[in-house]
Amino acid sequence: MNVAKTLLSGIIATSAMTLYSYAVSRKKDENFREPELLAELADDFLPASARDLATPAGWMAHYNVGLGLALALEAYWKKKGKKRSVLNGVLAGTVAGLGGIMVWELTFRLHPREPVIPYHRFYGQLLLAHIVYAVTLAEMQKKLEA
Repeated sequence: MNVAKTLLSGIIATSAMTLYSYAVSRKKDENFREPELLAELADDFLPASARDLATPAGWMAHYNVGLGLALALEAYWKKKGKKRSVLNGVLAGTVAGLGGIMVWELTFRLHPREPVIPYHRFYGQLLLAHIVYAVTLAEMQKKLEA
């Protein structure tokens, strides 16, 4: 595995996912913006003197998860001999999206101050956002390895 190419693909895929979430948020007039939600959650755990770090922390967490997922998916695809394709991206995105929904649900339930969002609609867009992510990742990996 070429880690540098995988990380570049991960940055691009995470950016595509983020753009998708921001577009849906704007269209639906809801906050489905993962980095902002992470910042909102982090804000409660930071001391008052460090509250200005919540937004960068949300963005860093979002991109770090995206990079970790890129490395994990690429390792899986290589180990299993899977081709990087739209279909395999959709399958991986669906699995990752369902996992992401479970992590967000647990995070919201454990947090002392849950954000006020329509959870079912957030989870629906989150699933689609992960499909956007994984398809973009697969296509970028294919292009970078060509």
